[in-house]
Amino acid sequence: MPREKSFEEHYQDNDTPWEINRPDHNLVDFVTRTGLPPGPTIDLGCGTGNNSIWLAAQGFTVTGCDLSELAITRAREKARLTGEGCVFLPVDFLQSLPTGAPFALAFDRGCFHTIEAEADRRRFAARVAEILAPGGQWLSLVGNLDQKREEGGKGPPQLSASQVLTAVEPSFELISLRRGYLDSNLAAPHLCWVCQWRRR
Repeated sequence: MPREKSFEEHYQDNDTPWEINRPDHNLVDFVTRTGLPPGPTIDLGCGTGNNSIWLAAQGFTVTGCDLSELAITRAREKARLTGEGCVFLPVDFLQSLPTGAPFALAFDRGCFHTIEAEADRRRFAARVAEILAPGGQWLSLVGNLDQKREEGGKGPPQLSASQVLTAVEPSFELISLRRGYLDSNLAAPHLCWVCQWRRR
């Protein structure tokens, strides 16, 4: 069985189906619908910075972090071209915390669901809580296990609602968890959980 590619290798090969070169509609809807005032924000697994740059354009002070140094390099270049003053950091979030805390908002589009072990998902959630201000919110888009794929079918990693709740509930109060779709360039986008949490 071939070794799974690292995120850095995905970016080197331009094999990045999650890159849509625009902000995810779930994030745009969340900011618009809630009327959340701009504040310090962390974009976890920011990729090439599409969501970070959009948030910065709305007045948020944004730090984006990603495992891939190449993704961070591309994000910095995008921000330079748009004139948005985001900070982009190469960070392994399970190993070290990014600078800039405390944040009022954490966002991840498909970062949390890449963590396979339940203990590591709990640790990830606890670390998100650690860098959020009291009452800070976390918006997470998680591949939804309700959508069955054919054997060998492609798509984002998937978790059940109970897997998400088990990992996150100790550190966060659930505001809402609903079915939605990950923004994509596909005719049939992938089902996701749109999870909104508040730090306990």
